[in-house]
Amino acid sequence: MATSRAAIVTGPGGPVEIRDYPVPTPGPGEAVIRVELCGICGTDAHVFHGRLPSITFPALLGHEIVGTITALGPGLDRDFAGQPVTIGDRIGVFPATSCGTCYECVVLRRPGQCRQKPQSYGFKSPVEVGPSLTGGFAEYLHLANPGTVFYRTELPPEVAILAEPMSVALHGLHRAGIGLGSTVVVQGVGAIGLMVVAAARAAGAARVVAVDGNASRLALAAELGADAVVDISPLDPGAPRHAAVRDALGGTGATAVVGCSGSPAGFAEAIGYVADGGTLAELGNFTDRGTTAFNPYTDLLKRDITIAGVYGAGPDMQARYLRALEILGRGALPFARVVSHRVPLRDVELALRSLSTGYQLNGSDVVKIAIDPSR
Repeated sequence: MATSRAAIVTGPGGPVEIRDYPVPTPGPGEAVIRVELCGICGTDAHVFHGRLPSITFPALLGHEIVGTITALGPGLDRDFAGQPVTIGDRIGVFPATSCGTCYECVVLRRPGQCRQKPQSYGFKSPVEVGPSLTGGFAEYLHLANPGTVFYRTELPPEVAILAEPMSVALHGLHRAGIGLGSTVVVQGVGAIGLMVVAAARAAGAARVVAVDGNASRLALAAELGADAVVDISPLDPGAPRHAAVRDALGGTGATAVVGCSGSPAGFAEAIGYVADGGTLAELGNFTDRGTTAFNPYTDLLKRDITIAGVYGAGPDMQARYLRALEILGRGALPFARVVSHRVPLRDVELALRSLSTGYQLNGSDVVKIAIDPSR
């Protein structure tokens, strides 16, 4: 029987071990894919450090997955958009699953709160219970979860793995109300922030300002559509940064701010970027990083602003993933350059740690790390 290597996080903070698992024969409605690339995001780093209470170790992570079909179970011959699929086709796998029939899925349209709570790809824990190969940090992935959604794609794998972060970005745009004529600040331009920049430009924003402390990411943000960039690394938090961002906007706040920094302090700072009457859509604090001071009068009511939470790809998550692939497929922007590092399975732990230690890997700045199991 064929086996697959997988990088397993054995406990909070590691270590990560390479283990072998049998590659299963897919049952009815299931499939097996050979993983071409799997992106690492900040959530993976948070899980690695034990910051997501729902995860039990040992765990197989990796939820930004692109691969080619190696086996199809009986009854599975089309993707979720109705396109025929066969052995050798490249597909993008949407990580979250849902039953599609419960009250939360059908009436509330909140598949992320599905009553059946099927486990998402890339959040398999503990890995020894049930199908094992259900995360992208492995050579093969078993599409066995009920409610699995995947789409055939012709995009190169280094672009296709951006569909999951782009789907989150599209949810952020929706919650922020970004459209024609919006003035937008994107706070934090890691992979998701970069996708917000590109999507805001595609949505017709009049001006997009990218804010970060990393020159490499800011340069790429400009290539992806930012009209101006603000490097906050030499500026003190608070008023100096607010002034620099408002100058980049033309002297006022933004009608829409999308917070992608992933820190409570960043959230508090983002409020100061919003124009009176504007909206802050916060998507960066996906795990519990603590609290921050907040004044309901001066920070919210007096300025008549809206604060919107953005949890993952939202209620229309499967549709947003398909829209994300379509946006990425337009080909006018250098999306392939977002992946700054491709590393083998043996370097998963090194890559995860790099996201918590200055975003440096092998002596260069990290924008996006992709795991390449074939290396």
